[in-house]
Amino acid sequence: METLKTLGLAGFLFFLIKGLLWLVVFGLVARGVIRKEKVDQWRQRLRWPGRKS
Repeated sequence: METLKTLGLAGFLFFLIKGLLWLVVFGLVARGVIRKEKVDQWRQRLRWPGRKS
């Protein structure tokens, strides 16, 4: 519980929601609702400038 207090509620909720969204996206890809190529396009757009790989 002390870790959550240190991290703060906003930080915890941010990472919780981000993680859940990625799980939903990967689930939709696995079921064939979203094509993998579309997710790769999203990742390219969201990539940090200057970052390799």
